[in-house]
Amino acid sequence: MAATEAGKKTTFPFPPSKLQKPKQKTSPPLPRQSFVSYAPRIEGVLLTLERALLGQRIWEPPCSIPLSGLDPDEEELLLGILGEGSSVVEAPGETGQTAMATMLSGVWFAERKTEADRLTHTIDVGVLLSFAVDRLAHLPSLRLPPMSLSSESVAVSAVLQELAEKENEWEREAAPREVNLLLHPLFPLDYERLAAFLGQAPLLCWQEGRCRWWFLATQWRDIWRIEVRTTKGKSVASLLEVGRYPAALTFPPSAFAVGARRVRRLVQLYGE
Repeated sequence: MAATEAGKKTTFPFPPSKLQKPKQKTSPPLPRQSFVSYAPRIEGVLLTLERALLGQRIWEPPCSIPLSGLDPDEEELLLGILGEGSSVVEAPGETGQTAMATMLSGVWFAERKTEADRLTHTIDVGVLLSFAVDRLAHLPSLRLPPMSLSSESVAVSAVLQELAEKENEWEREAAPREVNLLLHPLFPLDYERLAAFLGQAPLLCWQEGRCRWWFLATQWRDIWRIEVRTTKGKSVASLLEVGRYPAALTFPPSAFAVGARRVRRLVQLYGE
């Protein structure tokens, strides 16, 4: 977090408990039966995935591959084949929509809770998956708050002014921009004001690695709140990022073609 008065602790501007202890990911157990008994239907999904990867482009809407033809054991085996990545995306609300990245760039294993309390699964192909893009599609463009909000704090006013400038650059040049909050002398009350302006996060992403990354969509289109912390909770980075997707979640356009080749290899490997 930004610098504060000596001896005072900063508070994270977004209070959901998920930010303190994210859902633990576990690899699903593989069925004891041989792969051969499952191969035909799983092979069909992999071949469909290969075609989807070959046809996907970075800025295009994601595509979904329903897994309704697979039973739970087959779905677990498919996820075991694709591998478990380090990113998770969640859409807060009653729908219970969650997705986990696989080891293939831009390939997600998505889960949705239906009205009958049943779980349905899909494989999504895209930088972000379908339910995430749908959740962000109707957000309004950035609107600066009334002067009364920014005039209460010089630091908040400076952040909002820089954010507006970066947003204009994004619209003009389509190149992601960021505001480094650690460069602004923000106090806890300033973070509370910013949090109120950014609104409740309609989409939450987290990513594990040497540090834990949090990506929170805001109530404004193409405005993201990003926190990077060590496993002990020490802040490494605190950003507002302007762009369609957070830069840390993107990858080279060639990744889809590379993924398609890897899927083809998986089909050959598990089909033997």
